[in-house]
Amino acid sequence: MITFLSSGVTLGTYVPAKILAARLPGLGVPGDVEIFEALLNEDEAHRAHAARTAFRGDFKIALTALRLVRDQASRLDAERVALLLNRWAEQRRADFVMFSGFWLPVLARYGERVSWPIRVDVCHLDAAASPSLRLITPGQAEWKEVWMFDAEADRIPRTIAITDDEPLPWTARDSRLLAHGGGWGLGTYLDRVSEVAAAGLGVDVICHDLTDLARNPPGTRRFLINPDWTPWGDGGFPPFGEVVGSGPIQYTQREDHHDSFELARRAMAMICKTGGGTLLDSLWSATPIIALEPYGAHEAVNSALWQRLGFGTTFKSWLDSGFRINELERMHELLLKAREGVIDYAGELAGRHINGRAVQ
Repeated sequence: MITFLSSGVTLGTYVPAKILAARLPGLGVPGDVEIFEALLNEDEAHRAHAARTAFRGDFKIALTALRLVRDQASRLDAERVALLLNRWAEQRRADFVMFSGFWLPVLARYGERVSWPIRVDVCHLDAAASPSLRLITPGQAEWKEVWMFDAEADRIPRTIAITDDEPLPWTARDSRLLAHGGGWGLGTYLDRVSEVAAAGLGVDVICHDLTDLARNPPGTRRFLINPDWTPWGDGGFPPFGEVVGSGPIQYTQREDHHDSFELARRAMAMICKTGGGTLLDSLWSATPIIALEPYGAHEAVNSALWQRLGFGTTFKSWLDSGFRINELERMHELLLKAREGVIDYAGELAGRHINGRAVQ
C-alpha cells in the first residue's frame, strides 16, 4: 500500500493524489489518499472550508494568508490522529508520498512509533517549493524530494499521467477557451472573461460559488464545482456540472480523474493561474496556458517556466498581441512533444514498492 498525504482545501494537491491512487491498482499496487483536514475537529474543518470563500472574494487576503503559512499541529484533533496512527500501524504502512507539508508532525510521530523503516517521497507539484512544503527542512529523516518540474534545467523530469488518451488534435478542438481559478477558484480570471468574450471568443468558465455565475457575460458556458462538497466529507473527485438556465445542476464525478480536465482537453487554451496541478492539466491535454497573476512565488516560477518552454504566455502579452489564435496553436504543438522521455511517476512508485517488498 502506498499512502498519499494530501490537503483537501487545495485541490492542486488532492486531485493529483487521487489520480495516482486510481492508477496504481492497474500496476499491481494499492493506493490510499489521506486528507489532512479529516484530522481536524468539526469547527476547524468548517473554518478551513469557509476560508476558501473569503479568499475567492479578495485575492489580496489569499496572498497574505499564503505568506503566513505555518505548522498546523495545534489544529489537529488528538483522537483522530491517534486513530489514524493506529490504523497505519496495524496495516504496517511503510510507503508514503507527501504532497502537503502540513503532514510533517503526523508522519514524524508515526516514524518514531513503528519499528520498521518508512519511505517518504516529498512530492513537489510546483517548480519551486510551495509554502507548506517549505516547512520541511532539507534532508529531514532522509526523505526523498521528488520534482515534477525543474525550473533550473527547464525540463520535466517526471509526471503524473492524468489519462491514457492522447490529446485532441488542434482541428478537433472547440473554438473556445477555458477560464478557471485553480482548486480554490482564486485570482482574476472572472475579470478577464469579459475582455475575452468582448473580442468575440467563446469561453467556458469554472465557478466555485453560485454568486460567481452572475459575473459571466452572455455567451459564456458556465460550469460549477458543487460549493457544498468537501474532499474530507466525500473522498471522490469534485462533483462537476454545467449550469443551464435555472434548472437543477446535474453533477458528475469520474472515478479516474477530475471532470474539468475534459474541458481542458477540448479548449484552445486555459486562462488561469499556474498552480502545479494546472501545469499537469496543460501537459496532458496539450492545452497552452494564458497565465494570470500567480498565487505566490512558487506559481510565479511555474509561469516563467511554462513561458520559457513555449507552453504559455501571460494574459497581458496575449492581449497586446490581439488575442492571436495561431500563437496558441504553436504552443499546443510544443506541448504534444513534451512528454517524450518523461518518467511516469505512478510506474516509478509501483516498481519501487514491488521491489521493496521482494527485498524484505
